[in-house]
Amino acid sequence: MKSSSSIAALQEYLRDESRRTGTSEQIFFPETKQDIIRVFKERPGIPVTVQGARTGVTAGCVPEEGITVNLERMNRILDFQPESGTITVQPGLRLRELRRYTASHGLFFPPDPTETTASLGGMVSCNSSGARSFRYGSIRDYVMALELILPDGDALRLERGKCQAEGLGFCLTTRGGRIISGTLPDLKMPDVKKHTAGYYVRPGMDLIDLFIGAEGTLGVITSIQLRLLTQKKHIWGAVIFLPSEDSALELVKILRGEKGSAPSLSPEALEFFGCDTLKLLRKEQIAGASLADTQLIREDAGCAVYIEYASDDKNHLTQVFGQVCNRIEALGSDPYHTWAGINPRHMEKLHLFRHAAPECINRKIAEIKKQYPSITKLGTDMSVPDSCLDEVFSLYRRGLKREGLSSAVFGHIGNNHLHVNVIPKNMDEFRRTKDLFSRWAKEIVRMGGSVSAEHGIGKLKTDLLKKLYSEEQVAAMREVKKRFDPDEILNRGNIFK
Repeated sequence: MKSSSSIAALQEYLRDESRRTGTSEQIFFPETKQDIIRVFKERPGIPVTVQGARTGVTAGCVPEEGITVNLERMNRILDFQPESGTITVQPGLRLRELRRYTASHGLFFPPDPTETTASLGGMVSCNSSGARSFRYGSIRDYVMALELILPDGDALRLERGKCQAEGLGFCLTTRGGRIISGTLPDLKMPDVKKHTAGYYVRPGMDLIDLFIGAEGTLGVITSIQLRLLTQKKHIWGAVIFLPSEDSALELVKILRGEKGSAPSLSPEALEFFGCDTLKLLRKEQIAGASLADTQLIREDAGCAVYIEYASDDKNHLTQVFGQVCNRIEALGSDPYHTWAGINPRHMEKLHLFRHAAPECINRKIAEIKKQYPSITKLGTDMSVPDSCLDEVFSLYRRGLKREGLSSAVFGHIGNNHLHVNVIPKNMDEFRRTKDLFSRWAKEIVRMGGSVSAEHGIGKLKTDLLKKLYSEEQVAAMREVKKRFDPDEILNRGNIFK
């Protein structure tokens, strides 16, 4: 295990994609679980921030004190069973490496966050999902077993289906024979398709789910067993340009089967790019900053919807795309202006387009930080029930117009989960945006939604969690943390202020 305490070596590891910077006395790079145990044993009571690839946007792995344990060197595949479709990996393995490895065996891992450089441990810690969650759900649906190291150096192994809560009571036995028991919070989680805000709690739940989305506050993940799916032979996609955002909402409802007859195959992904996002990306294209190998976005494009379908039957895909063309033509869109992808090279270009928006926002925020160092990335991560899609979209657009803010709205519209990104010109706009997000969170909760769909709470959204749950419920979650981490040294500041 290597470590470093030099300022130069540490600097890179003091921040994540939130653009917030922290402080740390020393950083360790364990390669085995024994290395992690040694860190805890030799430095009892010292606050520890656990990191993966640092692709998060809520400052969850930004250290505020103590030492840092970065898991990027714990990046091996430990076991692979292609017949049963399972793979066991260390937490530092990157998503892109997992995809590359499993693809050669005709298998794939469905969760699809924007950053393919994300680590699997980080993805588990925030219950990552991404674009394909519309059809496949979040990483929670694919985690079959976890091994963790607790702050006292003891270990815990959890296998799905092996240990359930009794009502709200839980009891787990560590590798060392210690019994950890307690009571889960009595709370009602939002009834939405995407939710990662505080601990996952349901009466009688499988206790492995308590640790998925816990943001590194209960233990350090050392191995993950994942379930894989068989890859379809053909993957086709399209970026559909529509005349207005209202027509995009209509198309989403059609593709979800809520309005009129839906195409005969459910999409793998269903994404949205607002008028403001297209304008921002077009400027980037003209300036040559990104999307160099992609067609120039039309000036008259009101917004765009990205769809992706997969099937073993190419004729079925042809039929489905014909059905989609008929639907969009009825909504005032020209199918001949659609960008279609029907082979891997075309799909790579469409994925480049899909991922360009957050990358563009990150560059904009990095530039603004040069003048205003206190600014962090400003983006919503809220989701609502299907019935509230129109209402939440209107809420966002009204608020942005009223405040006169520069924005880029895009995201996972299939799950009613839009990222509203604001690019503040100064600290006044930064503060006003945070106030706006707080007001929105109150309305989202009223609609039955979640204040955090996939990014987690981290250190930046602890106030929003209190919009969703009462102080007593948050305190009850904290009591659960203390059962596993009595001195609260793990990832201080995450979830709980």
